[in-house]
Amino acid sequence: RGLKKLNYALFDKSMANFVTAWTEDAKLVFEKYIVGSIIDSSIIGVSCYIGVSLLQIPYAPMIGFVVGVTNVIPVFGAIPVIVLLLLIDPIYALIFAIFILILQQIDGNVIKPIVLGDQLGISGFWILFSVTIGGGIGGVVGMFLGVPVFALLYAGIRDFSKSRLAQKHIHITDKK
Repeated sequence: RGLKKLNYALFDKSMANFVTAWTEDAKLVFEKYIVGSIIDSSIIGVSCYIGVSLLQIPYAPMIGFVVGVTNVIPVFGAIPVIVLLLLIDPIYALIFAIFILILQQIDGNVIKPIVLGDQLGISGFWILFSVTIGGGIGGVVGMFLGVPVFALLYAGIRDFSKSRLAQKHIHITDKK
């Protein structure tokens, strides 16, 4: 509430309204991103469990759980599992490494863009674009934050465009 008062005290009403709308968009985008990431991680955890079970690698429930929980940072969850499997049997570690590489490619190129795209209201192309650009700029942290930052910029541009069109009394339909 204090920040909202400061916002209206510092800016004229139209700019303060825009800042307020933008902060509400930021809250929604990050909430939806977190929910989408949890859904994606659950899908990957279950898929990993099923795949590891089919490959007859021991400790399938634990491996699926670890990979699912750590899926927010891609590859990271595979490292402790590979180390554990190396201690059990190096062949299991090799089979798992190949399997997780394939699963991560499917996740990054198919599942995550669909799930996050549905949650954030942007297409899978823009999800892949934002992960790629974010990763190029900020590495792993950039890959993690690239999608919500892009979605927030996208929402801000959308809101700004709607506001300016309304001020000009222009109505454009979304029909193709």
